[in-house]
Amino acid sequence: MKNILVKFFYLHVVVLPFSTSANVQVANLKQDLELISREVAGLRSEVELLRRENAQLRVVVQSFSKKANSDQGISSAQMVQVNGRLSSIEKKVQENAGSQVKMQTNVNQQMQELIKQMNDGFEKISQGPITPTPAMSFSTDYPQKGFVHKVEKGETVSSIAKKYESRVKWIIDANQITDPTKVSVGKELFVPQK
Repeated sequence: MKNILVKFFYLHVVVLPFSTSANVQVANLKQDLELISREVAGLRSEVELLRRENAQLRVVVQSFSKKANSDQGISSAQMVQVNGRLSSIEKKVQENAGSQVKMQTNVNQQMQELIKQMNDGFEKISQGPITPTPAMSFSTDYPQKGFVHKVEKGETVSSIAKKYESRVKWIIDANQITDPTKVSVGKELFVPQK
């Protein structure tokens, strides 16, 4: 549950305010709410199972104590011990129910805070001016002679330039590569040569 909340917080407080798509943010929030709902449902079923086990144990202990009383005559010390064990089981069930309520209250508070933060973010996005990203400019100052190379697994622009005694800048400019770290396998690149 803690990991889900940490991911939820990171996604909605750190990552999403920088995103420009409100629909994506809303979809992510819905998915996170579904995960939290599933987690709470799982906790409810665990508490219910503990209650059922407690009831079954009571029935077993009561039938055992009745049988033992009628057959052998159980001592009062043994009855006190059995009652003590039953009391500890009841306390555990009550503690689990209490912790579930606390956890649900905590999740609800965090959700309200995140919703407020998201609404504030949406407000800022809708009011703020949209700044266009600057267009990358590529130089034409590279040799026009060369050949086409098909990118293979493990290759980078740098390794291709080194392999063919070319320059990284030439390959980037010739192929207008905006992010040299994201050259995919199978892409054909023009490799300028002197």
